[in-house]
Amino acid sequence: MTRVSISIGILVLLIGIGIWSEIWVDRRCERILGRIDIIAEERKAGNYAKAKEEAAGMADDWQDFRLKALVVLKNGKLSDIDRVCSRIESLSGTDSLDAETESAELRHMLYSLKNAETPYFSSVF
Repeated sequence: MTRVSISIGILVLLIGIGIWSEIWVDRRCERILGRIDIIAEERKAGNYAKAKEEAAGMADDWQDFRLKALVVLKNGKLSDIDRVCSRIESLSGTDSLDAETESAELRHMLYSLKNAETPYFSSVF
């Protein structure tokens, strides 16, 4: 009976960690996506200095997220986003179409990361 109780406890712990990590990844991705929207609004308004400041804040948020996310996610999922995020930080202070392209690419990658971590019934069974 003790083995069964320990096994159930371990199973409940694993399910709890899985749910917590999905919620955490979802919230952090939403925060970074919100920053991307702010950067796009500032660039449209012509406030390139403010956009660069927001991009630096977004890069800091990303680095904080990345260090902690390596515990629950594979590095391969994060390395491409890391590359694009660093380019957005340097391009956001300029009037370049590349910044919009990179922003759209980063938004797509973050949505993909967020959706990949959301458990669906079809992906479990």
